[in-house]
Amino acid sequence: MVSLRMKNSFGPWFSRDGLIIHTQGRRKKNKNCVLQKNNFIGNKMGNQQGKSNKSLPFSPEQMKLLEVSFRVCGAHSDNLQREKLMESWTSIIDPHLAKCTANFIFEKIHPPSSAITLGSYAEPYYVVESGTIDEKTNFLAASIQQAHTNQYKIKELEHYVTAVLKSYLKMESLNRSELFKSWICHGFQSADRTICALSKGLIRSICQGEDTYFNILQLEHWLQINPYFLIMWREVFINLYIKSSMITSKSICTLTSNTIPLLEGIPTDSNYTPILDIPQVIFLNSNLPNEYRNKWRFLFSSKIMGESFSTMLGKIVNRGATLLVIEDEDHYLFAGFSPESWSLKSNFYGNESSMLYTLSPAMRCFTSTGYNDHYQYLNLNQQTMPNGLGMGGQFNYWALWIDSNYGQGQSSESCTTYRDYVQLSKRKDFRICNLEAWGVGDEPKYDDSEETEDAVKNSILDINLEDKVMLQLGGKELHSEGLREPDMGL
Repeated sequence: MVSLRMKNSFGPWFSRDGLIIHTQGRRKKNKNCVLQKNNFIGNKMGNQQGKSNKSLPFSPEQMKLLEVSFRVCGAHSDNLQREKLMESWTSIIDPHLAKCTANFIFEKIHPPSSAITLGSYAEPYYVVESGTIDEKTNFLAASIQQAHTNQYKIKELEHYVTAVLKSYLKMESLNRSELFKSWICHGFQSADRTICALSKGLIRSICQGEDTYFNILQLEHWLQINPYFLIMWREVFINLYIKSSMITSKSICTLTSNTIPLLEGIPTDSNYTPILDIPQVIFLNSNLPNEYRNKWRFLFSSKIMGESFSTMLGKIVNRGATLLVIEDEDHYLFAGFSPESWSLKSNFYGNESSMLYTLSPAMRCFTSTGYNDHYQYLNLNQQTMPNGLGMGGQFNYWALWIDSNYGQGQSSESCTTYRDYVQLSKRKDFRICNLEAWGVGDEPKYDDSEETEDAVKNSILDINLEDKVMLQLGGKELHSEGLREPDMGL
């Protein structure tokens, strides 16, 4: 099967035939064209009882999978009872998701019946694998309880998304993919509270303020800007039919979403204890630029490497794009993504792909406004300038600040660098309880000519960055700094 291909979480994404179905613009849509759930994709699937299975739009291998799955679920005389379907599905996916999907299938049958044919049984599979965005929107709308005409409750959508996430994480845990195992073996878990927080974070964009209802057009727009949900949703349903059929065809079972990155670098003999849950990893990773989603490289943990600003800097300087994850003493969890390698400078640097996040008690992502370029700042041993690491805001009014006097931090009430920003920590001035640093994506590589040139130009302390930081923290003057050529300054 061909997975959805994504450019990035903010740009266009594509269906498997290459058609752009989401762009930065919003295409006009006539409300009268919205399909109602009673005639949903009936012209393609033939969902009336007794419709010939030959009309189903599947390949021979897919048909074999669906037919076997239909029988394994307990079909008798080409009909499947609701009780048999629920008994089979609730052992594979979250019970609420199984119930919502069964409601969608059985409520569509006219006249009403307690049994379904293969055509109706296969409809969810068709929608998530091959359906258009309209079909996916109406499938989701028909699966949740309608409050009023064209109105749906936010809480119902949250409950449904939570059920999809639980099913996806259960699927990954049972399948034990290499990516998932790289996290599980180091103690990363999926607590219910963080799954619920991820669900709230995913649906945040569908409602404004205290809204409690949404309509089908808002739902369609939400699906268009949440490709990661679409991918997890798709994999849950494909896995459901595969597990039901017990067929292990390679061409059907290939599920490659990269929602979870590969983890590298945690020492196996360390007493490392994560401060992140897997749903938080998924949230952070899904909001990174696409080129950084494949891998997370462990760089620093205050739990196993000590509460040392110099040690932390020695691990993150010149290591490529990074994520800094901080837990404060109020148990608020937040993070900052820096697309450029950290280096000691007297001015701001970085670029507009920089982001800040809150992870607990709520999940939010704050992207660049473009109002200023105050993305990254790192300086030491200065009398007239701040000493420490900062992201966003301005001197003494930081969006995120880690003081060189380790343990002290700041997150101001407002910041013009990041869109829709809210204070990350509970209090403006906070104390750090735990801090982790992760390199994301592949580590930068330098060819031999670059290394030779750097060796000629730079002081030996530019190579031993941790030693340099230690000296600067101790107030030692670096006499070699004065011997640099004009273009050799940090």
